[in-house]
Amino acid sequence: MSLSTATERVDTEPAEPPADGRPRRFGTNSRFLAPVIMFAVVAIGACLPLIGNHIFYFWDDTAGVGVPVWHRIADAYLHGHIPLLNLDMWRGGDFSAEGATGMWNPLVVAVAIATYPIDNLAVGIAVGKIFFMLIMAGGSYLLARNYGIRRSLAAVIGAMLPFAGYSFFMDSTAWVNALMTTALIPWVWWTARLTRQGRSAFWLVITGYLACSLGNPYSLLAVGLLILAMMVEAWFTGVRRRAVAMAVAGLSVLLLNVMVFLPLLLSESVGYRAGSGTFNDGFLKPSLTNLLEMSSPNVQPEITNFGSSFLTVPAVYLAWFVLPMLPWLKWRLLREQWRPYIGLYVFGLMYLMLMLGPSQIWLFRWPLRLIDYFWFPVAIIWGLLVNQGLHTTYRRRRVLASVAIIMFGAWLAWGERPNHKFEELIGTAVVLGLVALLIRFGINSRSGFAVLMVGILVVLGLQVHWFPGNYNVIDYQFPNSTKQLKAQFAKYQGVTVQIANMSDFAGSDLLPDRAYKDVLFGSEYSVAGVESPTAYSGIGYTKMDNALCMIYQGTTTCPQAWQTLWQRPADYSAPFADLMRAQTIVVQNALIDTRNAPPPTGWHRSPADEQTGLVTVYKRDAPLQWPGGRLSDVTDGVQVTADSMNGTTEETLSYQRTGDGPASLTFARLDWPGYTATVNGQAATVRNGPAGLVVVDLPAGVGNGQVQLSWSPPGTNVSIVAAILGGLLAIGLIVAPWLSRRRRRDQSDITPAEGELTA
Repeated sequence: MSLSTATERVDTEPAEPPADGRPRRFGTNSRFLAPVIMFAVVAIGACLPLIGNHIFYFWDDTAGVGVPVWHRIADAYLHGHIPLLNLDMWRGGDFSAEGATGMWNPLVVAVAIATYPIDNLAVGIAVGKIFFMLIMAGGSYLLARNYGIRRSLAAVIGAMLPFAGYSFFMDSTAWVNALMTTALIPWVWWTARLTRQGRSAFWLVITGYLACSLGNPYSLLAVGLLILAMMVEAWFTGVRRRAVAMAVAGLSVLLLNVMVFLPLLLSESVGYRAGSGTFNDGFLKPSLTNLLEMSSPNVQPEITNFGSSFLTVPAVYLAWFVLPMLPWLKWRLLREQWRPYIGLYVFGLMYLMLMLGPSQIWLFRWPLRLIDYFWFPVAIIWGLLVNQGLHTTYRRRRVLASVAIIMFGAWLAWGERPNHKFEELIGTAVVLGLVALLIRFGINSRSGFAVLMVGILVVLGLQVHWFPGNYNVIDYQFPNSTKQLKAQFAKYQGVTVQIANMSDFAGSDLLPDRAYKDVLFGSEYSVAGVESPTAYSGIGYTKMDNALCMIYQGTTTCPQAWQTLWQRPADYSAPFADLMRAQTIVVQNALIDTRNAPPPTGWHRSPADEQTGLVTVYKRDAPLQWPGGRLSDVTDGVQVTADSMNGTTEETLSYQRTGDGPASLTFARLDWPGYTATVNGQAATVRNGPAGLVVVDLPAGVGNGQVQLSWSPPGTNVSIVAAILGGLLAIGLIVAPWLSRRRRRDQSDITPAEGELTA
């Protein structure tokens, strides 16, 4: 099970001679110099945006949900349990259904635990993201080496991919789960290549599981298409049995990840993912023209996105040197040696088609997200072509062609945003100068390697100066300190219902020393240690969301949510605020001004908790009943004598009742799929109550009973069986080759005399 690339040698490193005619190949004296430089470049480049924007990595969904989820995962594992369902996070608390939390992924768990002690949230997530950028670089380097690309060029490929526009300015900034997925794909590809070359497919199971268990459906798609592409390559290169091994490995990965994705599929009916279809609205959908801008550093493509017709970052940028070097490449390689590279073509073509297809296909939306995966085959093909050296004939024509390509890219970029002509002139001049140095020194020389690596940092430095943040998505600007958050919001006790809309705050108010003294959005209340339905959710909970007018990041969009809290649902004598066991209510004055209205019955205004003048805070007058559990209401004639939590999700209560009519118990928890209940050991009905709260119907004729309310992810039994089968298949990928080798060895040990005697 060695991970060496013994089957395909990559030591031969042809190079075109530099200008003085003496070949000087980089890296022949040290196997590690090039990758060490690569990691240094990635680390330095990843730190560049922090000079001008210390929250560059603490942005949008990363701040709203990524960091809170990592904190919850770390805290849960450190306390000895898996955070499958977090009742205190309400609409954002069903981690099993959310899928993309990474709680089943050992890498995510390890990084979450490692960064958990860091008080500064922006620093902690920056450390985690830079780690995964280095993972991406390392995997890309190994993949390029496996294709026979020299060390220096493999290091260039490893350094350029983490800084591709979409990966760096979209995923690294806002969507940490997408960054992690992209980081692990080259490792899956590398181990798939090793499998095709005769190595154990067990390693493909390991990397495939690590990629898919992030819970991102795009990782499952990428791994599936990648294995398919490598199976095609195995078929055309005459090692068809290896295609079978890859298919078995792929099935093992799929079975091992049933527990990650099945709860999402079985829970989508309660949220806004239900009924996902296929359509095209042009949202985040690139065109072929955009791909011609991949070497223009400051292009801001005209692509419809979040509230804007263009992107504020160079999302379609790959690297400044890819397109300008095309006239110098020896293209015959791709035609003459197509069989070993057909997997590259298949994978790249599939992703190109998906990028140019509808803007949503089932759960997969926003095709521009796929550009990260498309860049892998593009980068490897470019590396293969450069690896064999550049043409030295017709030098003047090729120089003119390179200049024309650069100028055409500049024209396209200027056409996207004509008001940025000064930046375009600088960017074009820098690329022209770098390409001139590259042609002068030779791309495969030591000097050429230096130009490529320094050029990556120079261009990136310009980009982070021009684009210090991604302003197409939300810049929350939350407080950075965990201790500060907990101290600041210790004033809110119990279930805290917030009625506030981010859009109704002035931009200057959404700062740590203003609105965030009284309100939070996304799942930041979880970091602050406050239980609240205000939480970020990728799937939502439709009934609760409709009742409180909440959208994905917990913002309240209508003032009617205030009235909803005091309405009594049908068949209930208590208002909805009581059914939620609310103890604190925070109301944004700009959304609905309640300051001059009398407080609701049983509540009082708490001016001491209003730090900014932007909100009104209400506290409950008297303690709630049943403080040990989450029971919030019982039918008349039912008396609960005890109620307590067992662990994080289970609840046990005892009751007495009179009469034989219908009776029920209502709990302050959302009815996520997976709930069961028993009364005296017999199954009882669990149903959806007001705004999706859990209701347990009591059986008729049972005067005294003990209710056990339990929850487990839907499809748990199926997931367990699938995981066992997937594990057995993975073990089989180790055992079967070992048995085969032993059988061949035993047969070779039989001497002719022994053979005759046996006969």
